[in-house]
Amino acid sequence: MSTAVFEVAMSITTRLDELKALVKHATKCRDEFNNEKIYNSICRACCVLIASNLEGFLKELSRSLILDLNYYLKDFSKMPTLMQRAFCEKITYFEGIPDKDHQQRIKQLIEFFTKNSVSIDLQAITYKQNTNKNPSPSFIDGAFEKLGIYSILNSIAGTRLEEIFKNNKYSNYSLLKDMSHYRSYLYNFPYKIPPAKYTFNHIEKPTKHALPDNTIWHNYIDEILTRRHSIAHGDTLNNDTSTKQLESDITKLEILMHGLMYSAASQLTSQVEAAT
Repeated sequence: MSTAVFEVAMSITTRLDELKALVKHATKCRDEFNNEKIYNSICRACCVLIASNLEGFLKELSRSLILDLNYYLKDFSKMPTLMQRAFCEKITYFEGIPDKDHQQRIKQLIEFFTKNSVSIDLQAITYKQNTNKNPSPSFIDGAFEKLGIYSILNSIAGTRLEEIFKNNKYSNYSLLKDMSHYRSYLYNFPYKIPPAKYTFNHIEKPTKHALPDNTIWHNYIDEILTRRHSIAHGDTLNNDTSTKQLESDITKLEILMHGLMYSAASQLTSQVEAAT
């Protein structure tokens, strides 16, 4: 039986095929049908869908990582410490309770679940918060911190994956081919770690020093979200992009999705192997 994360990896193609089909149709509307109005409308729709697919992917990836950890580790005590804490914090939180009392309750509940194991479900208790949030860089980092993975965007910064921003046809082909090939590394648990040429800059614990928030990945995400926001909230009726730009953004999105997935999976594998 394959892991839940492997299923997420295989779904990336489906997510991106929707975007690629729309871009292809937009080009056809402009070049063959001379319909600039439809061309602009499709481009605007793609700007929203790029952000939407990133958000959906992140939800599925974080959920599937937790599913795999629960299924294969089986014991609450073997789960990442931060995940234990995040789960217990959701259960014990009530408005108006002093922080000291809240922290004590979290500690007691962790001790109880360590002896009486339960599966962790970070979505079981959501209160009134809105779980549908734009996938901003801070939101992405925060989502993975609950799994014990710090500053995941910085973990892929400065790596070979950034070659995608050079827009080199042959380099892009090589990167995309590798990303597709390594999906098989996620079929079993613990996940297999990609080869050294795709080493990630994992951060094992919080740091007192602020990490860069202006890496090329941060800037890319900010750009697609800004474009999405102006369209989705009716701030503009214009099309400020092109099919060429969208094709480039979709390719970058494919590398970003794979990068986040492989970085998270390899770090969790390292943690599991270190604990056994």
